[in-house]
Amino acid sequence: MLLRLSAAALLPAMLIAQAPGEDTRALVAKYAAIVKNYPSQLKEAKAGKIHLSLEGTPEGISVMIAHETRPGVRQLLLQARYFMLRSLAAEAGKLPEALANFSSTVSQSSMLELAGQITPDSPALDLVAEVDPQFLGWIAWHASGGGFAKQTEAAAAAKAFAFYDQVFEKHPTRAVRLMALEGAIELHSRPRMIPEVRSGLARLQAFEPGSPAIAKWNAWIAKAEVEDKVAPKAGNPMPAFKVAELGKPGTVLTPASFKGKYWILDFWATWCGPCKGELPFVHKAYAKYHPAGLEILSVSSDKKAGDIAAFRKNAATPMPWHHAFPEGKEREALMNLFQVRGIPHVILVGPDGKIITVNEGLRGEELDKTLGKLLKTK
Repeated sequence: MLLRLSAAALLPAMLIAQAPGEDTRALVAKYAAIVKNYPSQLKEAKAGKIHLSLEGTPEGISVMIAHETRPGVRQLLLQARYFMLRSLAAEAGKLPEALANFSSTVSQSSMLELAGQITPDSPALDLVAEVDPQFLGWIAWHASGGGFAKQTEAAAAAKAFAFYDQVFEKHPTRAVRLMALEGAIELHSRPRMIPEVRSGLARLQAFEPGSPAIAKWNAWIAKAEVEDKVAPKAGNPMPAFKVAELGKPGTVLTPASFKGKYWILDFWATWCGPCKGELPFVHKAYAKYHPAGLEILSVSSDKKAGDIAAFRKNAATPMPWHHAFPEGKEREALMNLFQVRGIPHVILVGPDGKIITVNEGLRGEELDKTLGKLLKTK
């Protein structure tokens, strides 16, 4: 619901923004309540049962942000506005495609603006701890430029981990520092960085000996060490699997389908921004190296197969290679088999059926350089 804000209506927000500073805890509590109540409040406002206060809307908070001069409060307002916009995502799915895409763009732009301004000591992180502790990972990743800036995934990850460390060292609130410790362990666990998870767990045990997360991560390490012996990593044989080829009824693909060839197993989705960002490089590499024998199998995590077909109708994204769309438990089993913790997740396999590399050297311009060392073109 868009609100029409007159000059008279804007004045209270401007006055609020320039009022004497409130106690930080009180501000955090206030905006935590606003964010949590916003979906229900919006429904009641649409039904004509209540009138939303200006500071209880993303539009009103945008005005306040424009006039706020205190960095910490401004960051808190940015975070509150993003959480409110995010709560509208379910409604966006019911809109026509053009409007839904517009809504997604607004939300993504808001997140990037937010991530670029949040500092490690920001009261905005107190709001994150109150509303959605997992969101700290998104702030760290986007603040690092992950998925957007032209850099390797490893470089972006290093910046994200550094952000967690800075939050732990600089933030005045113990709950936020604990959130940073647990969040860093979680982020390290996704690419299965076992030594780093063990190191983070030691820090957590020293800082918060009674944390329920300690038992969870001890169990994770024990399991990961066993699984790592047969993990899909460089030098190991490609694990056995089978998937139905999308668009070709009766065709089943397995690693044997690509025997004697270099091939890529690519986990992706049409809703994944970084995945789509990689496609120009993948198309270029496929056009260059497919005549020399390169094959690609893209495995989608989309909600329905029709999303893939619609996406591939775009002239810029035909993706003229093999596709699969496993669903439910089949998809879950495949993701677990290849230890996929996030997408894009890319695996390069050699003609002998052994894995050459997982993710490393397969993103952006690095993909062409890696393939160029293995395949000869005319």
